[in-house]
Amino acid sequence: MKALIRVNTYHATKPQPLRNVPIYTPSIIAVQSGRKILKWHDDALTFNKKNWLVIPANQQLTFVNEPHQAQFNSVQISFLSPPSEGIMSAIDNHNHKYNHNLQHIERPLIATDTALDFVFSQLIAIVKQKLSIEVQQHYLNGFYQQLLEIGALHLLFPASTLSMREKVSRYLSSNPADHHSIETTCKHFATSKATLTRHLAKEDALFRDVLAEVRMLHGLSLMQQYSYTQLELALRCGYQSESRFGQRFHQQFGITPKQYMKTVMKPTMRNIA
Repeated sequence: MKALIRVNTYHATKPQPLRNVPIYTPSIIAVQSGRKILKWHDDALTFNKKNWLVIPANQQLTFVNEPHQAQFNSVQISFLSPPSEGIMSAIDNHNHKYNHNLQHIERPLIATDTALDFVFSQLIAIVKQKLSIEVQQHYLNGFYQQLLEIGALHLLFPASTLSMREKVSRYLSSNPADHHSIETTCKHFATSKATLTRHLAKEDALFRDVLAEVRMLHGLSLMQQYSYTQLELALRCGYQSESRFGQRFHQQFGITPKQYMKTVMKPTMRNIA
């Protein structure tokens, strides 16, 4: 059964400083314990149990996850299906009314309340159920409506259409370790290499960089689940060379795989090679 949302959990036992973490699907991150300190332009925003980080697609985040009493935990919901046409029209009207532009950059933060916490927990719960697309969309539109009513949905969906980078990232993320090439990707989208390259260039993106970002983010997710060796991580992320994987990981996040693993490792887990 196709899922309309994806849920990922993250934890740390030591501070996790990460830079340039790609967000290629509209997402909400809820910190459950500890705090996340996000670099936001010339400011630093702090997220804890009282607020959410709301991020549209095609962003890169630089932050530190700080544990409280050796525990940091967060949940990220990625939204794979947009709001209904009626709700999206309301977003477009909001954006037109307030003329959102580069001179008016809103903070990606909303305060939570019991109503938001309830609908958020409902979304997490439906992931574990085998529900039809129609039922999932019903729950999802209810959540979108709640965000719309508090004037926050435009933070998640500032535009009504998907960018090419977002489309490509979603396609690649379904199987990050596959032998993806720009040719096979063009075939999937029924377009030419020149057209795909041109569309990505308009968004200041290159195919190889999008693929690398998707694979590095997959690597982060894998290390949250189990203590793999660096060779295992490299192979599961589509790299044949563990040294190349390690170099790309450090280039992306400013931290090595070994350093990152130490922030999530429990005493009973084996270390990464």
